[in-house]
Amino acid sequence: MKIKDTDIIDYKLIGKRIKEKRVQKGKTQEQVGELLEISNEYVSKLETGSVRISLRRLAEISLILDTPVEYFISGVITEAPTYKANELIKTLEDLSPKEKDVIYNVINQIKTLRK
Repeated sequence: MKIKDTDIIDYKLIGKRIKEKRVQKGKTQEQVGELLEISNEYVSKLETGSVRISLRRLAEISLILDTPVEYFISGVITEAPTYKANELIKTLEDLSPKEKDVIYNVINQIKTLRK
C-alpha cells in the first residue's frame, strides 16, 4: 500500500494556520506574495490548502511571519513560555490526588531553595 503525503500532511490545516498568523501580523496576501515573489492568488491557494506547500516555502513564510515552522505543522510552539506550563497541567491531570500532593510539595521546596 502506497501512502500519499495528503494522508499524513493536512495542507488545509497548515494553510489555515498561515492565514491566521498573516492576519495576526497585519499582512495582506499581496504583501506576503510580494515578499515570496508569487501572486496573491497563489498565497490564497496556500492558505486554503488547495496546493501543496513545500518545506522551503513554509520556511520562507515562517521567516516573513516571524513564526516557527513547527507552529504551522503542529499548531504549537515548544519554545513558547506557556508550552511547558500547559504540558505540566496535562501531565498533572493523569496523576492521583496523592501524587499531585507530592508534586506540589516538591515545587514548594524548590521555591524555598531559590530564595
